[in-house]
Amino acid sequence: MKRILFRADAKPSIGIGDLMSLINLSFYLNPREWECFFMIKSYPAAIKLVNRVRKRNIFFLDELISIESEVSEINRVVQIYGIDVLFFEITEQRLSQYIGLVNNVKKACVNFNSYLLEDLDLVVNWDVEADQYMCRSGAPNAKFLLGYEYVILPKQFYELQERKYKDKICKLLIAMGGADEFDFTMKIVEVLIENNIEIGLNIIVGSGYENKAQLEKALYKSQLNFTIKQDVSNMLGEYIGCDLAIGAGGLTASELVASKTPALLIATYEHQISRCKFFSEKGFATYLGFRTFDKHQLIKSVKEPRKVLKDVFFNTQRIIDEVYALV
Repeated sequence: MKRILFRADAKPSIGIGDLMSLINLSFYLNPREWECFFMIKSYPAAIKLVNRVRKRNIFFLDELISIESEVSEINRVVQIYGIDVLFFEITEQRLSQYIGLVNNVKKACVNFNSYLLEDLDLVVNWDVEADQYMCRSGAPNAKFLLGYEYVILPKQFYELQERKYKDKICKLLIAMGGADEFDFTMKIVEVLIENNIEIGLNIIVGSGYENKAQLEKALYKSQLNFTIKQDVSNMLGEYIGCDLAIGAGGLTASELVASKTPALLIATYEHQISRCKFFSEKGFATYLGFRTFDKHQLIKSVKEPRKVLKDVFFNTQRIIDEVYALV
């Protein structure tokens, strides 16, 4: 039995995409061959997420733990449980700060900033501009998988049948990611309320969303026909069930494109801009802007039915193959 330890966090300021990506990845590994472990800081959003989708082999770190103590705890778990592969997705601090990790383990990461460990064996980056800025010399012996196609999607996205479209938009989905730090969900809803949009509204908020009570209060005062769901386990079903979606530019954007859902994208962090623009230029979605959007364009867009006519290629399986090849 091979053992892999995933290290990632989730909270409003970094979103839940880091942790969700590695959870998605773990579901591809054959449980007869791999035992998966997770180490996360005890942020409420992270605890909610793992409690919903991953019940076993969780190690919690104090939110304020020093990097030195964290490295010691990783090394302890690696040695006690015979971990074969360490897989990081760290955005709260630089991966290069993790000095002193044990040598007798393979190391992989999802990384978007080029701060790497020298002894990494595998680096994944699904930013569309990754090949331009990723410093390969930072991990001279690593295999690099760079480009939008190497996003880690849930298994069911590769089983999607032909998408059917309606001639009229009847249901609008709002999915601004797992944390929505800047509460674009509320900003979009306020515009829809102002314009009294008469379509079914399906709002998905994640485990890190902190303004659900205020959102519900605003919606119950309105005339909108709406539902609100939190911590949805099958987002593909939500995408397929809508006629148009408004989504954030992180992992949500890739899922929308993979499901061929007509989508309006808002980049909520700077690194999402290039991905949103790329998907827009290719005709997979419409880019509304970075931490802003044109209200008139949004209202016009939710009244115009559209189809996604092009297929986009994603290759999560290649990442899995390379993980298997590590040990």
